[in-house]
Amino acid sequence: MELTEAVMIIMVTGMTVGVPLLGLTLRFALKPVVETWLRVREVQARGQVAAGELEGLRARVAHLEHMLDRHGMLEHPVTRASTERPELPERLAAVVRVDRERV
Repeated sequence: MELTEAVMIIMVTGMTVGVPLLGLTLRFALKPVVETWLRVREVQARGQVAAGELEGLRARVAHLEHMLDRHGMLEHPVTRASTERPELPERLAAVVRVDRERV
């Protein structure tokens, strides 16, 4: 067997066995790091969605209050100060039915 043949046999065997072993070693070594990174990104994304939903709900409630105030169905008119810092009543007021002309 010549030197070139021996080197080629060692290289082919090394690549055939060594590359999969190196890949498995890296997979098991990096798997916890990658999973942790993915969980952190998932939690961050969930927090941003919750903040976006909260802003959307605030905008919807403000719009509904505006529409009720516009039609005279709101018991206490909405002012700018009350939309900035809403105070919760201890008890909800009774719903007052307002007779309106149908259009």
